[in-house]
Amino acid sequence: MLNSWGIDKPRVHVILWDNARNMVKAMDDMEVTSVGCVAHTLQLAVHEGLLSQRSVIDALATTRKIVGHFKHSPLAYSRLEDIQKDLKMDIKRLQQDVQVRWNSSLYMLQSILEQKRALSVYAADYSLPATLTANQWTLMEKTAEVLAPFEELTRDVSNPTASAADVIPAITALKRVLSREKTTDQGVRTMKSRVFLCCGFFTKSDNLRLATDNLILEVAKIERAASEEPEVAEPMRKTPRQEASSSLGSSLGSSLGSSLGSIMLHGSPHWLLLHPGFSVPPAPLWTVRDSLVQCPTSLMRKGTGSHLTG
Repeated sequence: MLNSWGIDKPRVHVILWDNARNMVKAMDDMEVTSVGCVAHTLQLAVHEGLLSQRSVIDALATTRKIVGHFKHSPLAYSRLEDIQKDLKMDIKRLQQDVQVRWNSSLYMLQSILEQKRALSVYAADYSLPATLTANQWTLMEKTAEVLAPFEELTRDVSNPTASAADVIPAITALKRVLSREKTTDQGVRTMKSRVFLCCGFFTKSDNLRLATDNLILEVAKIERAASEEPEVAEPMRKTPRQEASSSLGSSLGSSLGSSLGSIMLHGSPHWLLLHPGFSVPPAPLWTVRDSLVQCPTSLMRKGTGSHLTG
């Protein structure tokens, strides 16, 4: 395949694939470093772990009927708009989803949840093709809460400036966000557990050891390169910044065990980012500021668990 495109194998750094088995086999046969698309992996997790549940499917189907009613009836929308004005609400249209795009289903849920009060008033005076039960309203709220972090992370990793170095800390941030709020709702717990399993969000000691060893090696290489200075009559005195840099490698050995304990993924291609054959990108995994090791993704900058402490 590479020959047909005139690409020399040594020029291949890494190939990104969409998790299809034939693509995985092709990369293995070519013996080239490859990694699965994070956004596609998240999409599979959402569909298989959450949107495949019968209760969610039924509630989404009812929601589509309600949204479709206003989309195809100017009179119905005009009445809803009048109700929004009477309630002093923002005038907003309900968003119709595209079933093959889960993020559009999230936007539809968010739009109908915003207009819950107006829709309740509308249903009291006019007819609707379908209505959501109290349990379905609650389910839609919880579903939107679970989907929101996936949507934000998908946008982040799909950014043109995103790099492979963002993946592991971003996935860790997602896991922390989903695990942050404990709930007694069995349906929500089932949703989260299935999403974790589908995307492989559980640790594996071999992957942890592999990641720890390779990250320490990369830091050691950086330290050796930084320490190679031309000989001078008097040794230059290190600045505080240099001293902090030289101490980073020694501290990583003791801190990585706990820091990466919740990072490595089993059943997911993301652990390949620190595979011996994979060259770590030049972009840093974390940046040091105020004695805190911070994740560069926006998820880690928001809410609880916004820092990875060393």
